[in-house]
Amino acid sequence: MELKKLDVPTTSITEVKKSPMDVFEQAREAGTAVYVFNREKVAGVMLTQEQYENLLQELHSRPQVEEEPLESVAGLDDFLGVMREALITGSTVSAKNLDERMVALGFITRKTGFGGVVDMVNELKQTGKIVYQLRKKHNGTNIVAEVIGEQDNQASMFDKVIIKKIHLKEVE
Repeated sequence: MELKKLDVPTTSITEVKKSPMDVFEQAREAGTAVYVFNREKVAGVMLTQEQYENLLQELHSRPQVEEEPLESVAGLDDFLGVMREALITGSTVSAKNLDERMVALGFITRKTGFGGVVDMVNELKQTGKIVYQLRKKHNGTNIVAEVIGEQDNQASMFDKVIIKKIHLKEVE
């Protein structure tokens, strides 16, 4: 397995324990967060107070985007456009969050009963995709969405999914 090189400063948990102020200084000098590793896995991220407050301010100043249910969109191309705004290809998202976004867009949830997220991740591992069906027929046709991706093995949580592509299909 090839390790990814991060374009941000990194440190170890041991260094944080020795001198947390050095890590904050490293973040201040780099103008970005410092990833903290514990046994070759990201344990967390350290920011200066100013960086954290700037992130919060930026988050609160972002306009709220309401996700449009796909039943109200004209055609498959429009469906796909709305979905690509809600699910950015190349991004990493938890399986739970993916399911919540798909439900908000009008699809049937995949988290059925206990262990639904585990079932989603297993489907992704086996087939390379998670398949959703639109709750209501669109123009008399069933719509199926395939979220193609892979499990993010670098993430600390098992349910992180890297979204690679999104396909929509009309089915009988």
